[in-house]
Amino acid sequence: MSDHLQSLATLLAYHAQVRPHAIALRHKQLGLWRQWSWQQLLEMSQRYASALTLYGFQKDQTFFIASSPNVEVVAISIAVQALGGRVQLLDQAAEELDAVQLHQDLNILQPDYVLVEQLQQLSPLASLNYHPTYIFYIEQNNLSAFDHEYIVDLKTLFSELKPQHQIEFKQIRTPLTQTAFSFEKVEDGQRFRVYYAHQELIEEAQRLVDAYQLEATEQAFIARAFSSVGHIRYLWSAWLYAGFCLNIPESLQTRDQDRQVISPSLVLGTKQTYERVEQLILARLPKSDSWLFHQYQAAIQQIGQQRTPSLIQRLVFALFKQAILEELGFSQLKTALIVGEPVSDQTAQFYQALGIQLQHWGQHAAWQAMTSTMSLNLASSSTITIH
Repeated sequence: MSDHLQSLATLLAYHAQVRPHAIALRHKQLGLWRQWSWQQLLEMSQRYASALTLYGFQKDQTFFIASSPNVEVVAISIAVQALGGRVQLLDQAAEELDAVQLHQDLNILQPDYVLVEQLQQLSPLASLNYHPTYIFYIEQNNLSAFDHEYIVDLKTLFSELKPQHQIEFKQIRTPLTQTAFSFEKVEDGQRFRVYYAHQELIEEAQRLVDAYQLEATEQAFIARAFSSVGHIRYLWSAWLYAGFCLNIPESLQTRDQDRQVISPSLVLGTKQTYERVEQLILARLPKSDSWLFHQYQAAIQQIGQQRTPSLIQRLVFALFKQAILEELGFSQLKTALIVGEPVSDQTAQFYQALGIQLQHWGQHAAWQAMTSTMSLNLASSSTITIH
């Protein structure tokens, strides 16, 4: 196996070597798009890895992240994995995670290190019944800083870093069987988990890239749910494997507008993602009792039956199709992937009429149920790779 296929970190190092100035990541923040090249992302990730060693992080330890996607989360995740640790995520969007649930989950999981997007996510700290090695936070949110040495602003992580402590990913050999990500979720009071090793993610990415001929020139769009198993298992690993550009919207509220600006060639979503966009399209069409709407619907029906619409229907449909694709940022879309449950036949036909062929990829995650005893001892349990 090629050296750059040894781990997710060596994939990053490879792209930084062969296309150092190509854009690896874009993220919209405060209304402005910022971008990082592969070289810049590698340097940031290596600095995080170097800093984490000074904070005692070791192989096989867990690093829990509760944050929406951003460049810090991306860089620190790769840094943790380069050091032989595993990134622990809840299979739930950070925006949907309240403080009470976060404390409950942390008390059960007891990860070694914790990263939260906002310091207020940990308030009140008394609800946390265990002592992690360190808690890092990205934003303070005008709250008084907790007076604990183990709670650290992520911005200060590099303050004690010396040049001689710099770690280079190309010199690290992470076992392919090492767990890269572990996911947790709770349903009806039952806790479930699933692990993915570097090898599993890289092999899955290779199959996906080959199947859809994805190239480094792709513009991919990621939803806000960084902790989604599907996004990490497919889009994240394919991004690091193929070396295309990953675009992150600013918020759930701006994702449609942000996608319109980017006009991605690759979109990965769930059944709910595509159904939501379908309803958004339908809501923007002319009123159902209008002549235009009837002509558009007639054209959709004719196309669905593989029949040729009338000239008027074709003109109306072409007009709406172009407007819809541009407004929703689908005008350059080449590959639309669905993970998890497939969409209904009606939704699939709706997109097919617009020239978008939805492709179902991958199987459901093999979640493993845990007993209460297993949950309480998760931090000390041995690594299990689920295929």
